[in-house]
Amino acid sequence: MDYKILENRRIFQEFFRVDRVTLVHDCFNGKPLEVVRYHLERPEVVAVILENTDRGTIVMVEQFRFSSVKTSKTNGWTLEIIGGLIDHDETPEACGKRESLEESGYRVKDLEYLTAFYPSFGVSDELVHLYYGQVTDQDKVEAGGGLAHEHEDLRVLEIPTEELLAKTFTGELTDAKSMIALLWLGLKKQQARARP
Repeated sequence: MDYKILENRRIFQEFFRVDRVTLVHDCFNGKPLEVVRYHLERPEVVAVILENTDRGTIVMVEQFRFSSVKTSKTNGWTLEIIGGLIDHDETPEACGKRESLEESGYRVKDLEYLTAFYPSFGVSDELVHLYYGQVTDQDKVEAGGGLAHEHEDLRVLEIPTEELLAKTFTGELTDAKSMIALLWLGLKKQQARARP
């Protein structure tokens, strides 16, 4: 199976970029198909599920996300794990540690790499690198809440792990990266309980 780009035209460029791409790709029936696709070019991002082992909680942030206003039950306010854009000169792990401190105020020492995934590759090339980290109350060294110069306004919440896991099944939690991370954590805890 192969493809060929016939035309790639940038139609929008500000914080992100949008291209109008005309291409031909092979089909499963063996015939070629010419299509027009719109591509949202986004930088890679990191997401961190941060567990406070002293409290048995997950560190979450609440913030306003305009893109969810039309369909959100919470009028655009979302509950999410920590995350952010990877700077050009940093590794995903370094970004995860930086974002954890900026958003939650916790200094995380070690992050466990879980996976990377495309949240919406039907339209975008954004790649999310997912990590897990543990902190204790002693690791809280700043207030968190995001960076003012990035126009971030985050409320830091610590929610009991089991309560948050339940929210993934009731529709209260709708952020995909957070759901993936929490389902991973729930499975990990279930496997730990099953071990003799």
